[in-house]
Amino acid sequence: MSSKPSVARIYSGFARGTDCVISELEVSVTPGIPTFSVIGLCDSSIRESHGRIMSALRSSGFSMPKGHVTISISPAYMKKSGSGFDLAMAVGILFASGQIPYKSDRKTYAEGELSLDGSVKGTPGAALRLNKAGSEGFQYVLIPEDERNSARCTGFEGRCVKDLAEACSVFGLAGYVPERFSLDKGSESGELKTDISMLKGQEKTKRAIILSAAGFHNMLLMGSPGSGKTMAAKILSGILPPLDKGETGEVYALYEALEGPAAKLSSDRPVRCISPDITPGKLLGNAMSMTPGEMALANHGILFADEIMEFPSQVLDLMRKPLEEREVRLFRNGITYTYSADLIFVGAGNPCKCGMFYEPGSRCRCSAGTRKRYLTRLSGPFLERIDIFSEMRSIGKDDLALMYADKGSAESPAVKEKVERCWKIQNSRYGGKIFNSSVNPADLADAMELSKDILSYCSELASKGLFSARGYQKTLRLARTIADYEGRADVTRADVSEAAVFRAHEL
Repeated sequence: MSSKPSVARIYSGFARGTDCVISELEVSVTPGIPTFSVIGLCDSSIRESHGRIMSALRSSGFSMPKGHVTISISPAYMKKSGSGFDLAMAVGILFASGQIPYKSDRKTYAEGELSLDGSVKGTPGAALRLNKAGSEGFQYVLIPEDERNSARCTGFEGRCVKDLAEACSVFGLAGYVPERFSLDKGSESGELKTDISMLKGQEKTKRAIILSAAGFHNMLLMGSPGSGKTMAAKILSGILPPLDKGETGEVYALYEALEGPAAKLSSDRPVRCISPDITPGKLLGNAMSMTPGEMALANHGILFADEIMEFPSQVLDLMRKPLEEREVRLFRNGITYTYSADLIFVGAGNPCKCGMFYEPGSRCRCSAGTRKRYLTRLSGPFLERIDIFSEMRSIGKDDLALMYADKGSAESPAVKEKVERCWKIQNSRYGGKIFNSSVNPADLADAMELSKDILSYCSELASKGLFSARGYQKTLRLARTIADYEGRADVTRADVSEAAVFRAHEL
């Protein structure tokens, strides 16, 4: 049985870094001179809600109650921001003033920004909030129609509303009829991908691209200008299997937190390109605004650094820890916020200042000292985070003609199918979505089912100075990927030898 309460309670949420905090709103209407106050360490976007709420109430057939309206948003010690509290505050005012029925034993969650005409708009961070709200056991859940994709990504159960009047109708005769949202599959962009058959005359790089995709290995391509390094990165994106449901929701939640309801729901893996002028804040994220950087935005996809030799060495070294741990950590007010950065890093650059070091016929004009100084931006510790190195040379005239004249069948679909099969092998072996490139080093030999002979052979190569202890691990990881891609249960010496070739470089 409904009654007019002295205080009405309703719930909403706000994003705090990579998480969401559920807030309780207590709304009180008491006699006196009309005032409106919001307390609880709120920013101006919340404090300025008075005008939006008052106009929306009148446009929806309700009235702003006379007297003191006080809204307390808890937890009071946490700073809150965003206009997503509007709908909850408006419904709470109507509860407290008796304009719509209120049942204190029925917990209600609402979010959305109100327009002056009473319509409800979505706000950034909806996927994070709904993922949290869905596990709190609310009896009524009201969200804007704009946030339907966010609800689909989280497997949410609630009611989408277009305006305040529709939101209030669920507490009357219309009743509350929730909808169960589910994500069948994100839409694909339909963008035409560059086929791997276009990479003529670059057999080593072609193999490197395939192995990078098969084991989610970081890759560095060094070669002459115009040799196809950028094309190689595009080819890599075309042979990666699409995002699964969980990954689609995770990627969408991150982009939706930045772009709001306009974010695109897609099963295409993200491809982020960074340039030499990128700042540390853009690369790793801004701790003050809790904005994710390019490494987090490339999660489950590709981060492509073109002209890598032009990057400041300090910026490149900032990537060392995230590439190793596959996550980015931001620190704010003594709290650590973590963004997943499980990605394939692809770097592309010239091997010397003139770019012709790998070309036959002594076409390079750089002295040994000039080249050495040019390469110093790539520190040894940074290069240790790279799994695959491949040199690229200018394309011969015959291959150049074939690149556009040969209209043979596409090769990428078949490669993509083998890569997907290789991923399934790794997921089955490790009992989860884990790739060879990210297996815990402590469990390397047992988890990858490597024989003592293989470990001994790889140790012999390491003892000859071919690679370090970390390089030893990466060689084994890559050898395991080669065996998986070729459909072999056991890693052979030939697999280790091939992996060692891709680990060797002149940098």
